[in-house]
Amino acid sequence: MPRQRRQGIVYDVREQGTARLIFDENRTKFDGVLETISGETMLVRGRVTSPTDLASTSATTDGSIVMDIDVVDGEEGSAFHVTGVKVLVDEHYAAIDSTAIKFEALDRLIGMKAAVEIQQHISPEIAYDSKEVFIGKMQIHLLTSHRPSPSSRRESVCAENNDIKILEVSDDFLA
Repeated sequence: MPRQRRQGIVYDVREQGTARLIFDENRTKFDGVLETISGETMLVRGRVTSPTDLASTSATTDGSIVMDIDVVDGEEGSAFHVTGVKVLVDEHYAAIDSTAIKFEALDRLIGMKAAVEIQQHISPEIAYDSKEVFIGKMQIHLLTSHRPSPSSRRESVCAENNDIKILEVSDDFLA
């Protein structure tokens, strides 16, 4: 009998909606929230991986920076990590362009308008002391799979004559 390959767990995340992003002063990281069409909330966080990456990517022809972006599904708690994403941001515009994540700012709020937007839609804890919010349409399409390792098996011998064998499956680290 041929042995079947384990399928594992497949995640297919396809969401779109309105995103609100807050960049730090140096434009090296951002935090934000995506409110999907279905009413779910996803946390979106981007970081330049190291200062040397910033120096090497800031000289690109289009002025974009390469960041690693984390997406956390607020309903399920699933976290996804996307590397090498082009992010373009300046004083008036922000965009993210990759096959997994797309964002284009339609509006930039500053001052009190930004503070109200942060208070209503974004957790003030992730907003630093920022007074600038980029609002726009975001699409996320992530397809990942996870194959958990097979459980370890062991054989236990029971009874006085050692004639009863029990096959156990356990993930207990004390087993």
